Amino acid sequence: MNKLKKRLLNLSIGEFAATCVFIYIYISSSLITIGIANLIAFLYLVFILIQGSIYWFYKYRLIVKKEQPNPKAVKLLSNLRKLNMVIALAIILTIPIIKSNYKDLLIAIGLVLFGIIEYINYYWYQLSYGASGFNIKILLDKGLQKSSIAKTIDKKS
Repeated sequence: MNKLKKRLLNLSIGEFAATCVFIYIYISSSLITIGIANLIAFLYLVFILIQGSIYWFYKYRLIVKKEQPNPKAVKLLSNLRKLNMVIALAIILTIPIIKSNYKDLLIAIGLVLFGIIEYINYYWYQLSYGASGFNIKILLDKGLQKSSIAKTIDKKS
């Protein structure tokens, strides 16, 4: 398996594993009192992470089969990019109203911010650079680069 195929498969598996770990920690953590606001924010984060995992697996399959992205898949990605923004805005506007208490609100804010950062990372700009995941020197030298999904969507638009 060449490096690109291995990297894409690892990204897909890694995103899925991270999602499973987040779900486990969220459910089993005694530090988190599950309130409706942080539950909704958490579900948004999980929704975004699953999209990343599926995308990287799809990209892996395209490389293996030596195919170009299907126009229907590109349209789905484009629609998800819009839907994710609408959901994020709805959550941001809703969590202050539906919070159980301030702990619920703070956890919800943290989770929704994490989800938005992942959304930007997947659908707009690559936020991780270098082998360590984040290298400020590379970021400053090269500037923000379009994400893989953004390139796929823009290429077919």
